[in-house]
Amino acid sequence: MTAVFVRILNMSLMAGYCIVAVIVLRFLLKRQAKILSYLLWSVVLFRLLCPFSITSSYSLLRIDPAVVSQESFTDVGETAGTVWHGKSYIFDETATGEGRGSDGIEAVPFASSGENGSWNQAERWQRAILIGAWVWLAGIGMLLGYSLWSMFGLRYFLSKAVLLDKDVYEAEGISTPFIFGIVCPKIYLPPYLQPEERRYVLAHERIHIGRKDYLVKLISWCAVCLHWFNPLVWIAFALMERDMEMSCDEAVLRSMGEDVKEAYSFTLLQLSSEGSVVGSSPIAFGEGNVKSRIQNILGWHKKRIVTVVSLAVLLGILVFGLALNPATSADREQREAEEELRRDFITAYANAFCERDGNALVGMYANKWRAYESLPDLEEAGGGYTFGISSPWPDEFRFVLSEGESEEESRAEIWYYAWTSDPHVTVWKEYVQLYHLGGLGDPYRVTGGQIHYLDSISSKIEFEEAYLIGGKYQFTDYVERGFLEGILAQAEYDRENGDFDRNAAYRNPDTAAVWIFNLNGGRCETLSNVSGMQATVEYTFADGSSVQIPMYNVRYDGMTIATEEPEGGLQVTEDVWLPDLHVWNAGAP
Repeated sequence: MTAVFVRILNMSLMAGYCIVAVIVLRFLLKRQAKILSYLLWSVVLFRLLCPFSITSSYSLLRIDPAVVSQESFTDVGETAGTVWHGKSYIFDETATGEGRGSDGIEAVPFASSGENGSWNQAERWQRAILIGAWVWLAGIGMLLGYSLWSMFGLRYFLSKAVLLDKDVYEAEGISTPFIFGIVCPKIYLPPYLQPEERRYVLAHERIHIGRKDYLVKLISWCAVCLHWFNPLVWIAFALMERDMEMSCDEAVLRSMGEDVKEAYSFTLLQLSSEGSVVGSSPIAFGEGNVKSRIQNILGWHKKRIVTVVSLAVLLGILVFGLALNPATSADREQREAEEELRRDFITAYANAFCERDGNALVGMYANKWRAYESLPDLEEAGGGYTFGISSPWPDEFRFVLSEGESEEESRAEIWYYAWTSDPHVTVWKEYVQLYHLGGLGDPYRVTGGQIHYLDSISSKIEFEEAYLIGGKYQFTDYVERGFLEGILAQAEYDRENGDFDRNAAYRNPDTAAVWIFNLNGGRCETLSNVSGMQATVEYTFADGSSVQIPMYNVRYDGMTIATEEPEGGLQVTEDVWLPDLHVWNAGAP
């Protein structure tokens, strides 16, 4: 539903530009035949109701037809540098006997987990879009309900009308002639019309029927219901009705001659002075804008056919230009579709990797030999393929896409967080080369890959290779992934068995940072420690390069008060230091 609402927003914005253009053109044509102004509204109706258009460099619009998108406020429009994140399993020994509880798959933009992170912005935007979609549907429901109520009420009111001719009825209680019906429209007249007045009225209404104006108004009203939130659409509907009536008046004068202008105007004035009891009638002779219509009738003179045809051709070109989408929009739509296809493919690939689904992985490679070259531990067995061992197990992934050397090629960098039952996490980084087989509907295939196991970080270059993703330092959340529970359970087990050194790494911020981030060969020191709650540690590698890592003590609530029940309701009775991802992702310490 949100995708449909976003599409409607884009259509409404494009139509809004066309409405403004038509209003300007209409003003320039105020002394010309009103049929020209009336026909101009066709491009607005097209923009309001047709979700697609031909793309061309001849388009008069220089705006993006997809200006509103679900990524508009999340900076997730570019392929390179955008990070996607997914997870296949959560460590939860209470969920299954094997300690792996299925949690489905996410393919969503990932960035800072802080309160002001782009993930929260995306979530707020999605929530706003969803609320807007429901409000939009509610508005449509109210307008359609009102329209149906009015239609059936009018139909009941007209059930006692008297037939005068094959499609002409006379009805008591109405003061304005109008047309009612869709398949077989009928003309309804008030009972007091004089013969001369009736002649003008029938001429006017039969022109409406001959031009199918009653269908145009019905379709236009549907467009108003669909785009009720756009005030320009309501303005366009009112102006379109005025041009419809004026052009119909002019058609009557062309058929009857200029000498009937005064009598015709007087009939229109007489009918309008009686008022109307049919507030929502389809197309009614004498309904509204009487002053403008009479002024137009009295000032009307038959235009030269050459002038009208020339203007019609010129306006046809302008309408055609307004109906076309700029070529850049087609390029963007194609890029977005290709990016989505590539993203879906890598998401499926990474999930197959996490699930150790050898058959699925081999099926995504160009051939099995390239799969053997790229994937360690891939073996053929029992008519299928097995892949990997039970521990460590890749649990969570993030990836970045980038373009290749040709249009068919692209690359992906995938970071897997692989965990053991300790629990302990290492980073596996896979470089994947992709090749697009053909058209938009055709899949990708992996033509090559290489995996780096970053389980012993001995330089800042390796540190950033493992943890710098999309320009931000990122790591898995121990609390969110259920690792804290495992750490506390292991600590309790160690206490009961008199082993107090096994989990000692977590009790200090510096030793915890070295253990959690798999640092090796250097030295670590605590630069600051705020009341045992938050700390900043610096690790200096053997080559002299260094990194700073923010840590926090899960015994505390992140402020100043000790607690025995942090997130998840777990009792923490001793110091357990973990990376402060909120601070780290925000670009600190």
